[in-house]
Amino acid sequence: MIVTDVTEHGKSKYKVYVDCEFAFVLYKGELHKYKIKKGQEIAPEVYRELTEQILPKRAKLRAMNLLTKRPYTEQQLRQKLQEGLYEQRYIDIALEYVMSFGYVDDEAYARDYIAYHIASDSCKNIEKKLLQKGIDSKMIRRILSETQEREQKDYETEQIRALFEKKYKGIIPDDPGEKNKMLGFFLRKGYSVLSVKNALEDLSLDSLYN
Repeated sequence: MIVTDVTEHGKSKYKVYVDCEFAFVLYKGELHKYKIKKGQEIAPEVYRELTEQILPKRAKLRAMNLLTKRPYTEQQLRQKLQEGLYEQRYIDIALEYVMSFGYVDDEAYARDYIAYHIASDSCKNIEKKLLQKGIDSKMIRRILSETQEREQKDYETEQIRALFEKKYKGIIPDDPGEKNKMLGFFLRKGYSVLSVKNALEDLSLDSLYN
């Protein structure tokens, strides 16, 4: 294996070509350490150390460093590592490493993103933006549906509690007949028995409809 070219790649980094093909990026100090120069042969043991130890470890560290600054989806992190000219095999190793610790979790990313934007953006725009970030469409729609359902429940809960305070002064009747009338009031307003029970936590359903 012959080093056919070494070109600058940013500050103190160099692109190394072996047998006329791009091989990897190394730091200036590594070029000196491993005696890598244009026209020189790379010893097999040096090539193995670089490709099996140095570069996989560097890809892992680069992925970890990126994740300390902000969350990434799997696709976003892959793209960032590709921009660093890491080979696909090193990217796969790095992604497997960080995902094993839960540092990259597309579902958690989508849930956080949706929770943050649901009040200020449309579901259509949220889905579009998450798709661009590489999140699976079925996952996005499922989480959006769950979030909307949960928010609707919260909204109903507040409505029921407000009506309860206004009409019943926050007091649940002791008399079963009066309790049934109270429940009927909420049912006529369009709320379900379960919604009323969840909103009024002290309401027992044991005596209802007796």
